[in-house]
Amino acid sequence: MKHKPGKLPIITKRIILNVFIAGTLLCGTLFAVGVWSFSKEFTTQYDASIRAISAAACECLPTEKLFYYADTKQKDEEYIACQKILQDFVDKFDLNLLYVSIVEPPDYIHITYVFNQVNKDGRLNEYPLGYEEDYINEHYNSSVKRVYENAETIVRHTVNVRSGSHITANVPVYDSTGKVIAVVGAQKSIQEYVNARRSYIRFVLIISIFFALLFAIFFGSYFNNTIISPIIKITKETDHFASWGGKPSDTLLEITNKDEIGILAHSVRQMEYDIYQGIEQLTKVTAEKERINTELDLASKIQTAVLRKGYPAFPERKDFDLFATMNPAKEVGGDLYDYQLLEGDKLLLVVGDVSGKGIPAALYMMIALTLISSYAQQGHSPKDILEYVNNHLCYGNTTGTFVTCWLGIIDLKTRKLSFVNAGHPAPVIFKDGKYSYLEEKPDLFLGAMEDIPYTEHSVKLKKGDSIFIFTDGVTEATNKEEELFGEERLLEKMGNTTDKTAPQTLEYIKAQIDSFVGDAPQFDDTTMLQLQLL
Repeated sequence: MKHKPGKLPIITKRIILNVFIAGTLLCGTLFAVGVWSFSKEFTTQYDASIRAISAAACECLPTEKLFYYADTKQKDEEYIACQKILQDFVDKFDLNLLYVSIVEPPDYIHITYVFNQVNKDGRLNEYPLGYEEDYINEHYNSSVKRVYENAETIVRHTVNVRSGSHITANVPVYDSTGKVIAVVGAQKSIQEYVNARRSYIRFVLIISIFFALLFAIFFGSYFNNTIISPIIKITKETDHFASWGGKPSDTLLEITNKDEIGILAHSVRQMEYDIYQGIEQLTKVTAEKERINTELDLASKIQTAVLRKGYPAFPERKDFDLFATMNPAKEVGGDLYDYQLLEGDKLLLVVGDVSGKGIPAALYMMIALTLISSYAQQGHSPKDILEYVNNHLCYGNTTGTFVTCWLGIIDLKTRKLSFVNAGHPAPVIFKDGKYSYLEEKPDLFLGAMEDIPYTEHSVKLKKGDSIFIFTDGVTEATNKEEELFGEERLLEKMGNTTDKTAPQTLEYIKAQIDSFVGDAPQFDDTTMLQLQLL
């Protein structure tokens, strides 16, 4: 958008508006602080004054004869002397009234006035000795209650009511035993303070608005003349740069300011060249990324091809039900599984987990899987297979990569399962009508140290038994509350799969994990294998 000569740019208008708002807020803050300070000082002085007057009045009272005066309504010389002193207080301190009253509990509504001195120039009438009334006012009744029951001195401010603005103090009167027997009430007009505050507010408000407007106009004019023009030139240059396909020009060299505007112009010009070079580099990086994505897709397909799939696993076999799945956390995973029929009517079961993620873990997984398959086909025991594979994985392993692995071979004639656990989670076994973990002390994981001996265990299975082998991505699946799916929950959920086929079992467990995790991201590969003897 082009700027028309003689017309304020939009940015200048916005700056003037924002400066005006900021100035107004600043002046408003100073105004509020000034009013608060003004009010605080006056109210503090009025409060101290009315308290002192009320306390002094208490000292002059014939406290032991207050009930006598109230009952008899008779004045004696002492009463008249005290009455004169209280009237002097009213006249000297310009009070509206000064009274001493006895208020009856528990509602503190019925009042008997013993003394009631008023300002002779005021509009209030003086009550005679012993005058009684029922006065219902929430603020007054609650204040008197606190005076009687808590021996508090209460000060109330009343502003802009029909009777004007005034401050009232209620002070307790004690007898010789320290009991509160009456209330001294003193009221003083604060209309002078209210008027002074109103005038102060009006004056400060007008001054604040005036200076806010003056500041905005002055600053806006100065800003437009000294800053906006170079910025408009920089804006035009950036628009030109964007419109001409990213090719920078030398227009910004015309700006010779020795301040931040000059630095900005230099920075924008440098940025144009950097962006221009960055676009060229980004084009190359994008092409490289597309190549990497293609290779990742190919690696995923290769990994999928290596892992056995399809159901049933061995259609010709009716004596067992077998199924396995692997869900990688990235494009390619580091988990491994395998199952194959060996000579002598034996079935190999393998589940493992390579440390790390991505392509390096996937390559290591395929090496481990190839070694296990090759040596297993030669008729070796689980112990010999893992010792052989461990030594080969240790050779030249400079990255510190390792594999946890559970490997078992089941004789399908005798249904004896021989297995070795190389640092892997214990499988869940269904035997004798109950689910439990096939827990044996695990050996060291593969690839850590050469010539490690592995311990072979065995368990006798029968028709109807099953074994569920998994990686730690199952039990360590985590929800948004950082809670783990856990071994106990897995065992509980497995208890609901007794009548399910192997694929149905894995599908059910996967659904339970997904429900538990919710929207939390998957951090680890999840691999499961289920074998059921039929």
